[in-house]
Amino acid sequence: MSYNANNPPYQQQQQQHGFPAQQNSFQQSGFPFQPAQLDPRTVFTPQQPAVSSSGQPIGNDPFNNLAASMIQQQGSNYLERGQEFVKSRMGFINSSSLHYHFNVDAEYVQNKLLMLLVPFLKRWTYTRTREQIAGGHPFKPPRQDVNAPDLYIPLMALCTYCILGSIAMISKARWTTDSMYALVSSGLSAWTAHLLVLKLVLWLLGVPSAVPFLEALCYTGYPLVSVCINTVVVTLLGGWSYYAAWIYGSLCMATFIVRTMKRVLFREARQYSVDSSKHNYMLLGLAVFQFPYIAWLTVRP
Repeated sequence: MSYNANNPPYQQQQQQHGFPAQQNSFQQSGFPFQPAQLDPRTVFTPQQPAVSSSGQPIGNDPFNNLAASMIQQQGSNYLERGQEFVKSRMGFINSSSLHYHFNVDAEYVQNKLLMLLVPFLKRWTYTRTREQIAGGHPFKPPRQDVNAPDLYIPLMALCTYCILGSIAMISKARWTTDSMYALVSSGLSAWTAHLLVLKLVLWLLGVPSAVPFLEALCYTGYPLVSVCINTVVVTLLGGWSYYAAWIYGSLCMATFIVRTMKRVLFREARQYSVDSSKHNYMLLGLAVFQFPYIAWLTVRP
């Protein structure tokens, strides 16, 4: 609200406080307008800071500032400790490792499937090629080395197994809405059991950290390829053809697992002078485990 000097109430207030009445100089000089008059009581009134219950300004309380800085520092420390814990416990899962195990192409997939399904076709080396560039992964990626493990084929084999299992159940009129969930749970449970068996073998040999987690996950997921082949055979042919496919597929997976473990995964065991007889017994146990593992997943649908 603006106050005019010619306003009668405003002149009366000035006379009561002892101020002489003033004339509007702008009107006397002939100006058609006059500037707005501002009340100094409202314009120049400073804003009072918020105060606490004790009467002290909140922003200037040294104890509140000290407590806020301590809480912020403690929160930063807890956050850093949490990040370090996650890196130490889950360091095997990072973007570079996942990119390495998914770095595949069509030629690699074709050669890897031949190695898994027809291991007697030629003399596979099963020995990984070391990377010449320092600072990265010690071995060449799957795109450049057929002996390198990958996660692409095991995951695709798991998805294919669930689809083929659903088709087999539909052909038997036993498929329901929960069948896919049961197949996925069975596949993941069997994969986890195979991984635990491999870790148990490494622990019994005294080298539990000899194989990285993702690499062990890759090797234990390859038998799902044989499970898919057996599922197709038992669905289309059945009878004795299933037993023939089961024995052949289990032998192929046993051959792959034994040769891979012996050439790649157990080289640290030889450095620590592990008993050779114990070494052979562990490999034999892994080979025998392939038969019930593949049979259970094949008959599951």
